[in-house]
Amino acid sequence: MADIFGYGEKDQHVVTYSLIIIVSILCLFFINLLEIVEILDGQVISLESKFISEEILTIFRTLCTILAFYTIFVLMIFNKEGGNMNPLFHNERITKNHKTMGLERMVPFSSWNLIIFGLYFSTVSVLGWFELSDVNQSKFLYLSSSMLLPMSLGMSMLTATVVTYVIIPNEVNSDREYDHLFKMHEMVMHNWVLILISVDVILSQPNLKWQLAIFGLVIGIVYITFAYFFALYGGGYYVYSFIDPRIKYGPIIMIILALAISLFYILIWLISLLLEYNFLIGVPIYVLWNYSVLLFKKPIREPQSSS
Repeated sequence: MADIFGYGEKDQHVVTYSLIIIVSILCLFFINLLEIVEILDGQVISLESKFISEEILTIFRTLCTILAFYTIFVLMIFNKEGGNMNPLFHNERITKNHKTMGLERMVPFSSWNLIIFGLYFSTVSVLGWFELSDVNQSKFLYLSSSMLLPMSLGMSMLTATVVTYVIIPNEVNSDREYDHLFKMHEMVMHNWVLILISVDVILSQPNLKWQLAIFGLVIGIVYITFAYFFALYGGGYYVYSFIDPRIKYGPIIMIILALAISLFYILIWLISLLLEYNFLIGVPIYVLWNYSVLLFKKPIREPQSSS
C-alpha cells in the first residue's frame, strides 16, 4: 500500500493533469453526445411523493437544508474549537497534524459532500415552496437540482464507504487519536447525508438516468483540481495523501477517484430501477446497502501486545 501511494523516481503531476485535461474534454463531448441537456430539461427530480403529501415532503427537504447549513456554518466554519487532521504537506512531503479553522474546514471531500447535499436540498425546497404557492418554477433551480442530485448520491455513498472501510480503520490501527471522527458534524457528513438523501430517493422516486453519472465525473475532476491548487497556493497540503498528483501511480489513482463517484451513482440508479420494478424488494436492498457503509459507534482500539 505504501508503494502504491508513494513517490517514484519522477513526479507524475504533469502526466496526471494532462490526463485530467483529456478526460475533461471527453466529458464535454459526452455531455453533447448523451444529450444531457435534453435529459435535464425533462423531469428528473420529483416534487411529489406517493407516500406523503407534497407539503410534508417539502418540509422534510427544508429541514435537510437547515441541517446542512447549520452544520456548515455553526458546527464547522464559526466553531471556535476548530478541527484536526493529518494532511500531507506539499513541500515537505510528510504527513503531520494540522489544526483547521473557518473556511479551511470546507477543504476536505466530505465537506464538499455536505455542501452539494445542502445545495441540492435547498434548490428542491425552494421549488417545492414555489409549487405549493403557485409561483412559476425557476428553470435555473430545476436544472441545478437535476445536476446536484446525481452528484450528491454518488458523493454521499462514496464518502460513507471510504470513511467506514478505509479512513477509520487506518486511524484505529495507527497511534493517532480518532475521537474527532465521531463528533456531531462528522456524523452528519459521513452518515446523515447518506441516510437523508436515500430517504429522499425512496419518498420522491426521481426519474434518474444512467447518463447523469457524467456529473459524478465532473465534480470529481473539479475537486481533485481544487485540491492541487489549494496545496500549491492555499493551505500547502493535501487533505488525503493519495490525491497528491506527483505520486507514482497518481494518474491512475486520480482517474479512479473521479470515476468512483459516477460508479456509485450508477449503482444507485440500478437501485432506483429496482424500486420502480418492485418497491418491496428495492427498499430492503437499498436500506441494507446503506446500513453496511454507516458507522456511528466508535471502534475500540485493541491494545498492542508487547513482545
